[in-house]
Amino acid sequence: MGNLQKEYFVHEKIKLVLKIFRILIIVITTMGFIRLLEKNYAQCLADILFLIAVIFGYIRLKTNHAYYKSTTRIIFFLAIIISSYVIIHQPENPIRFIWLSTVIYMVFYLFERQESIYWITAISILLSLFFMLNPQGFNITVLNFLIWIMNMIIVLMIAHWYSTIEEKSINRLLKVKDLLSKEVELKTKELEKKTRELQTLNQNLEVKIEEKIKKNQEQEKMLFRQARYAQMGEMISMIAHQWRQPLNAISASAATMQLRLDASQFDKIFFKEKTHMISESIQHLSSTIDDFRNFFKLDKKREEIIFSTIVENALKLVRTALENKDISIHTEYHSQCTIYTYPNEIIHVILNLVKNAEDALLGSHLPNPKITIRIFEKETNVLMEIEDNAGGIDEAVIDKIFDPYFTTKENNDGTGLGLYMSKIIIEDHCHGQIEVSNAAEGALFRVILPLLPYNNGENFS
Repeated sequence: MGNLQKEYFVHEKIKLVLKIFRILIIVITTMGFIRLLEKNYAQCLADILFLIAVIFGYIRLKTNHAYYKSTTRIIFFLAIIISSYVIIHQPENPIRFIWLSTVIYMVFYLFERQESIYWITAISILLSLFFMLNPQGFNITVLNFLIWIMNMIIVLMIAHWYSTIEEKSINRLLKVKDLLSKEVELKTKELEKKTRELQTLNQNLEVKIEEKIKKNQEQEKMLFRQARYAQMGEMISMIAHQWRQPLNAISASAATMQLRLDASQFDKIFFKEKTHMISESIQHLSSTIDDFRNFFKLDKKREEIIFSTIVENALKLVRTALENKDISIHTEYHSQCTIYTYPNEIIHVILNLVKNAEDALLGSHLPNPKITIRIFEKETNVLMEIEDNAGGIDEAVIDKIFDPYFTTKENNDGTGLGLYMSKIIIEDHCHGQIEVSNAAEGALFRVILPLLPYNNGENFS
């Protein structure tokens, strides 16, 4: 029997002994009063002494469980003496054998198994000796005495067998409990190990995610630089378009003036008109340089600005180039709202969208190519639509139009970065939305920006 089982039985036996002591106190007190009424003073005195012993044992065992064995031995030793005395000296008492049997049964249940066998064997031997020495004192025949002894043995054997079965059942339960405890302990260790592995994995994953974010940020910056370089090339082309006419005018005026000088045909009014025209052309060239320089400024700070002003500043850079290609620009400003944003970043997006429309129109060879730009308000947002009449985008690829390096331009003329960067700027930097769909005549790009100040983001650099 394991230590846990022994502790369990001892604890339960102590509780049972305390209950028996309480019952004995009640029964002995009742019997003492009855014997006092019957004037059986000797038996009454014995009951009182036994009652005192039981009360003392109860208090002692209640206060300290360590006295369990000594207390039970003393009490039941006294109970056996009193029961034996009743059997021998009160032959007329019909329940004298019942008391001794009860005491023997309690000894069997309340003492440890080995000790209870010693007690019962000793009691049986002593009773048998007393019976053989003085059979008349027991007032019972040999046969009835043997029947009584055999009856106690049978009851004790049944109790022993039942107790053995109970012990085996408890042992099996304890073994199952031990197995379950070991299994739980094993699973707990496995779970702790897996938890540690998961923690390590999470830490590694966090590091990898952080590295991936940094890598993506670096890649995004690289894409921005690539897109910027590509747009710089387009800007240089636009500058060339814008400068060609005034440079031609300056060149023609200078040549005419030189011819007049060579022919000695100096005309003050003519020369004044030509110098004035040259001055206007130079101012136009200077204004064009300022417009492009403002666009390429590295200062990326938010500011309050009228949305239509941003659109006009963007169109200054491309209007001449578009007109030279016979592409007309129509603007519809249904709102003059002020927004809080990065103007140069929005200009970057507008130029990308207009350039996209320009390429589509040049490829479609329409007789009247046009680009329409609308601005209007809807609820708490301002919307800008840029629409062309080039026939629209193939529905099979329209969902990929904002993917990096995806282009519909032939001969690899496009980098596939313009629309991707436009989406990054609008959604990540300006906290807005950009959409594309096919309208009646061509592609329709819609940019949605918040009207109210959005101050949660940091300045983009």
